[in-house]
Amino acid sequence: MMSLRPRLTPEQKRAKEEGEIERHNLEKRAESAESIRKSRRRFATFTGRIHYLTEFFDIAQSCENLLDKARQSGDLLVLGFDLEWPFSYKTGPGRTATIQISPDDETCCIYHVSNIQRLPKGLSELLVRSNVRITGNCVKNDVRKLARDFPGWDVEKAIENCVDLSQMANRVLATSRRWSLEDLVDNLLDLNVDKSKKVRMSRWDKVPLTDEQKRYAATDSYVSLVLYDVLKSREMSIENRTETF
Repeated sequence: MMSLRPRLTPEQKRAKEEGEIERHNLEKRAESAESIRKSRRRFATFTGRIHYLTEFFDIAQSCENLLDKARQSGDLLVLGFDLEWPFSYKTGPGRTATIQISPDDETCCIYHVSNIQRLPKGLSELLVRSNVRITGNCVKNDVRKLARDFPGWDVEKAIENCVDLSQMANRVLATSRRWSLEDLVDNLLDLNVDKSKKVRMSRWDKVPLTDEQKRYAATDSYVSLVLYDVLKSREMSIENRTETF
């Protein structure tokens, strides 16, 4: 026989409604406090050296230098990686305009490829080299876009070299969330990251970039490398503790 749920008295209904209102107010106050906390923090900003290159020959030479660094490395060479491209609400995403690579936390190479028809051989060889890892948030999507815009190289091998920060964070932190770059910087570095629409949606295809665009672009690949280092350090610490028991 089906049991019927007893109806609430007017007093119980009022208490329930008041409880829901109070819970909602607490949640709003917590959100407000978190917003204030974030607004008072420093922004993650790349302050190292930016190599901004626009000509094919110069980009090719820079890529050869990075490739030589990978050849001479006895260990993995981890590269912070990011792309920028123009976006239109009418036509959607445009062709890849800039490629940012951070081989260390003091250097960022910004390759402005808007007027280039093919990738330098040194770059495609770098991205598929066995001792190179390409790291960034949703970095596989960036690599696939780069291959669509500049076909003719082994994109699947490059995908194998990708280390997605969101997936790495879930593995190391034992979570299962969809991380944005801002979330990762917030949680792991206790910093803000500038994602203002003014710069993010600007004309990335226009040569030359403004200083503001250069800083924005360099910061994304820089923090990608820093986040990788932080997560890798935590992962190694967890492994060491596990081996101790």
